[in-house]
Amino acid sequence: MSDVDATSHGLRVRPAVVRPPIPAPPLRVVGPGERSAAAKRRRARLLVAATVTVFAAMVFGLVLVHVVLAQNQLRLDQLNTRAAADEVTYERLRLQVAQLESPARIVNEATDRGMVTPPGVTYLVPPTSQSSTANASSATTGNPAASSDWTEVKPELAARP
Repeated sequence: MSDVDATSHGLRVRPAVVRPPIPAPPLRVVGPGERSAAAKRRRARLLVAATVTVFAAMVFGLVLVHVVLAQNQLRLDQLNTRAAADEVTYERLRLQVAQLESPARIVNEATDRGMVTPPGVTYLVPPTSQSSTANASSATTGNPAASSDWTEVKPELAARP
């Protein structure tokens, strides 16, 4: 289609605008330490993003440590409460054992079950004669035949089953 045809159909055609070409910047060799402005901006954005990420990870880590610490403190408090309750129970049971072992309670319990107290108590004391010291010395040496009473006691012991 030509310009004439386009106008005959009622369309308007704009004349083409000719713009001057943008001159290219002069090219040069970039040194090893030089960076372009765009590279500097990218590097700055990357550095900011890394800093924010590290900061967020640190905050998250601190919160996590605080939560674990609080949980362990709660568990420690529960264990302390349980230990205190068990200590009270232990002391109560020790008191109960002491009361049950008391001689007065045992005598009362025995009399309630039909036992009677003896009319008197007789204590036996071994004789302190010469033969008992000889028996004691023979007992320490381990030789029963060394005592003078052994010959007298031996027939009595042999007669018993």
